Amino acid sequence: MYQRLDQFLAARADAFSVQLQRRGPADLDTLLAAYDLAGHTEFFAIYDGSGRLQTKSGNSAGGAVPLPRRAGASLHYDTVLPDGHRGRALALPLSRGGWLVLATERESWDRTERRMHGIMAGGIVLAILLAVAMCLLLVRHAFRTMTEEGRRLAAMSPEQAAQLHVGHLPGEMQPYARAVRDALDRSHQALERERRFSRHVAHELRTPVAEVRLVAEHALRADDPSALRTGAQAILHANARMERSIHALLALSRWESGLESPQPDPLDLSMLLRQLIEASAVPWAGLPPVQLQGPPSAWVHSDTGMLERILANLLHNAREYGDPAKPVQVQLRLDADGYRVRVSNAAAEVRAEDVVRFGERYWRGGDRDADRHHAGLGLALSQALASALGLRLVFALEQGEVVATLGPLPAL
Repeated sequence: MYQRLDQFLAARADAFSVQLQRRGPADLDTLLAAYDLAGHTEFFAIYDGSGRLQTKSGNSAGGAVPLPRRAGASLHYDTVLPDGHRGRALALPLSRGGWLVLATERESWDRTERRMHGIMAGGIVLAILLAVAMCLLLVRHAFRTMTEEGRRLAAMSPEQAAQLHVGHLPGEMQPYARAVRDALDRSHQALERERRFSRHVAHELRTPVAEVRLVAEHALRADDPSALRTGAQAILHANARMERSIHALLALSRWESGLESPQPDPLDLSMLLRQLIEASAVPWAGLPPVQLQGPPSAWVHSDTGMLERILANLLHNAREYGDPAKPVQVQLRLDADGYRVRVSNAAAEVRAEDVVRFGERYWRGGDRDADRHHAGLGLALSQALASALGLRLVFALEQGEVVATLGPLPAL
């Protein structure tokens, strides 16, 4: 806007200077009679080469438009007009020497500019206030929903899993809410593991502790060295059962809680199976032999200790519960996705509903619930170890044989 006003002032000054060149200062009164009118908002003044005032417009009264000190070429500058108002002036060099100074009042334009600046600044401030108000409303809404979720969670029973609903939250809050929900889920799972561990320990130790107490009381009442010896042996057997149960439960708790993680290394699965079969080849009465079918070597990448414990447990169960007249078959084969180990044993008395419960804690199978030599945790521990290794341990009943399949283990 001011650039256009300066251009208009320059055009007026150029026209003024042309009139001066054609008519001279003597004819200014007749050519520019409008400048003699009182209240006219435009003023002019002519200075000689020394900067002395030669003539001025009639409406200048006792003053004149001042010449800037640095006048050497055309120069636009702000000044105070002879009537005391503020305005804009142009100092224009004349061809015959001296300067023409033409000025016009700008106060109305300055007010317009200030008004525009005020509108723009007010609009910006208003926009900021609206944005802040909207942010406050959104934040209050987000925290209100979080507060409502907090009250709902606080009212839940400790037995219930804490389910944090995140779908109705603002999009910016949902990642945080999902992280909180996952943390609550992990805390609930850890609490459930501790509760399950406590229940299982109480369940497993209750019977051996009662047996120890009864045996000790009977041995003390009998007052017989042989009875004391028999009681001490029974106590040792009960203590061994408690120790096996506690070790198995602790191992399950460690693997399920993630306190221990696999440490995979290259290993020869064929050699590991041969070593386990040779170690279990001690001639125990009534146990079937083990036959291995597989390649001479099968290199995989897995945790040796965990894999050895799984396979040793499968071999031990297959021999102990298998038919002594029929050998346990161990097959190692390479499929498209990796190696699989298949352990099968004859089990005429096992039913399909029994196989479904393989891996269930404390289930000792049909008539073996009273078996004092087993804690009922071996297959459960094997399932937990297989899951930690990213493997599947599947049990099936095929033509009178119990088949356990472990895999796949990617080949190196």
